[in-house]
Amino acid sequence: MPRKKDRRPSGPFEVWVLSRLAGMLNRLMTVSCRIRLPRPTYGERRRQGEDVRCIYAAWHSYLWHGTIPLEGQDTCVMVSSHRDGEVIAQMLARRGFELARGSSTRGGVRALRDFARAAREGTSDLVVTIDGPQGPPRKAKTGALYTSSLTGIPIVPMGMWIERCWRMRTWDRLLVGKPFARVSIYYGDEIHIPRRVPREELEGYYRDQLERAMQDAEEAARKALLD
Repeated sequence: MPRKKDRRPSGPFEVWVLSRLAGMLNRLMTVSCRIRLPRPTYGERRRQGEDVRCIYAAWHSYLWHGTIPLEGQDTCVMVSSHRDGEVIAQMLARRGFELARGSSTRGGVRALRDFARAAREGTSDLVVTIDGPQGPPRKAKTGALYTSSLTGIPIVPMGMWIERCWRMRTWDRLLVGKPFARVSIYYGDEIHIPRRVPREELEGYYRDQLERAMQDAEEAARKALLD
């Protein structure tokens, strides 16, 4: 049986072109969408004088709209070290985000180390797509939990709801709002992970807590559009 053709970007020039195209397409397709934030971002809270930081936990399907409110707010995004992730990384870098490269399957230890360094040496909030880079969708991996336990920075579950959207035929079912759609992004209550928590507890109790919190945040985002 012939091998399935690998359609991932294969070289630096192709990655550069795809990241440029993806960035322009994202701008064109989201400029008319109306984003509502029932709760302010942590960057906005800092501008108002609060001493706060967080790790935003998001589903991979939120990427198209979810990072827009965080532009220019001192934010570091964890991006996969896979070739596919390079397109996303270059697109986010042009929009002013800091980057930590790695994933649960490649470079994970390095990414956790980079995140811990960003927490110690910087003022950035952190963003992790907790089911990335290759799924299964909406099943939390433990990278954000480990990072929170290592740094003491709380996790904030991100929920998103779009009144009219397309679901892309990608593994994550990427959500893309239709023109002039209303988008609600809700930042849930903080989840505090104790330091030196046993691994079994982290991958059991706290992972379940995070997944429940993600569901609650998405429901809160949905309700915000009905108000």
